[in-house]
Amino acid sequence: MAHELEVTDELRKKIAEENRNSLENMGLKPDMVESWEDGYRTADEPDAFEWWYFDCQFEDGSTCVITFSTKPNTKPKGPLAPSVLIMSRSSEGERGSAVWDAEPGQFQSSKDSCDVKIGPSWVRGDLDRYELHAEAGNFKADLSFERKAPSWRPGAAVTYLDPGKTKYFAWVVPVPYGTVEGMMNIGGNPTTVKGTVYHDHNWGNFMLAGMIDHWYWGRAHVGDFSLIFSQMVTAGVFGFGAVKLPVFFLARENEILTGDGLPMTLTTSDFVEGPGGRYYPEKLDLSWHAEEGTVRITIRNPKLIESLDMLKDVKWFLKPLVHVVTDPYYYDFDAEMELEVDIKGIKASERGRVIYEQMLFHKKQEME
Repeated sequence: MAHELEVTDELRKKIAEENRNSLENMGLKPDMVESWEDGYRTADEPDAFEWWYFDCQFEDGSTCVITFSTKPNTKPKGPLAPSVLIMSRSSEGERGSAVWDAEPGQFQSSKDSCDVKIGPSWVRGDLDRYELHAEAGNFKADLSFERKAPSWRPGAAVTYLDPGKTKYFAWVVPVPYGTVEGMMNIGGNPTTVKGTVYHDHNWGNFMLAGMIDHWYWGRAHVGDFSLIFSQMVTAGVFGFGAVKLPVFFLARENEILTGDGLPMTLTTSDFVEGPGGRYYPEKLDLSWHAEEGTVRITIRNPKLIESLDMLKDVKWFLKPLVHVVTDPYYYDFDAEMELEVDIKGIKASERGRVIYEQMLFHKKQEME
């Protein structure tokens, strides 16, 4: 059973001090994300992985996820193995996905901003606006994004998962909420699309399954509010036991109301069996409580958007070896959400939809 971090004033002060030191050491501004933070962060780290993720919800009910990756997170010490993944779901619920696997020499990226090229696909932007062209299988996308909520990073962006602070996983969110328009072409059938978008950027230097058991991650925009939540559950390494690591972001229009995840508690219940013999909860209840106020989120009636066996492309004779270390499976959901806010003098109640995922790195995950 994973346990919650005990949130005390001492712990909050300690984390705040560590964040200040990390911000200074990494050249980061405390209350501002800069364009270079969406650039190539592991250019000088050969033993690291990195990806740029774009998640679109279109007005016709269809969805599209596009990810530019330098290499699989299962092989951080391996050579560059760039790829572009496109996952699509039609308004009728028909799902499809394809991957463009490129050679190392087909990858280019800038350190100064998001400017990534993998084979014929590319994306570039400056936090405010992005242009993207992606190709994989019978999918093509030509999309433009415009940011509508402030860029954000949790603390100094980096979470260390070992006592020596050598193993890390990092996360910055250049576009918590934005608008998207452009063209999707599936199987030679071009369609004009318009809707909303979320974009984040991750990098790290260890095989995630070695230190993480599972995580939940979600994002929504309802009324004037944009929010992101995440709960990472460690695999109980280094004798620490399994620990829940919360992340939370809430903004109203262009004002960030909080980026402090420590006061957040996520409770999951009513688990059912899904594809691949894994289990997912039909109820998620999130509570955030601090001196500044309270936030409550209720998530119900999840609809499965995508499920992926992350080892489906591993050669059959290697699977027994890989399964010793990890057995990763991915679920992506669209669900009903209720949001209640009472923070910093702002009181509101909103209803809408939330997109969230459950990433499972091991077959025997705890139901929490």
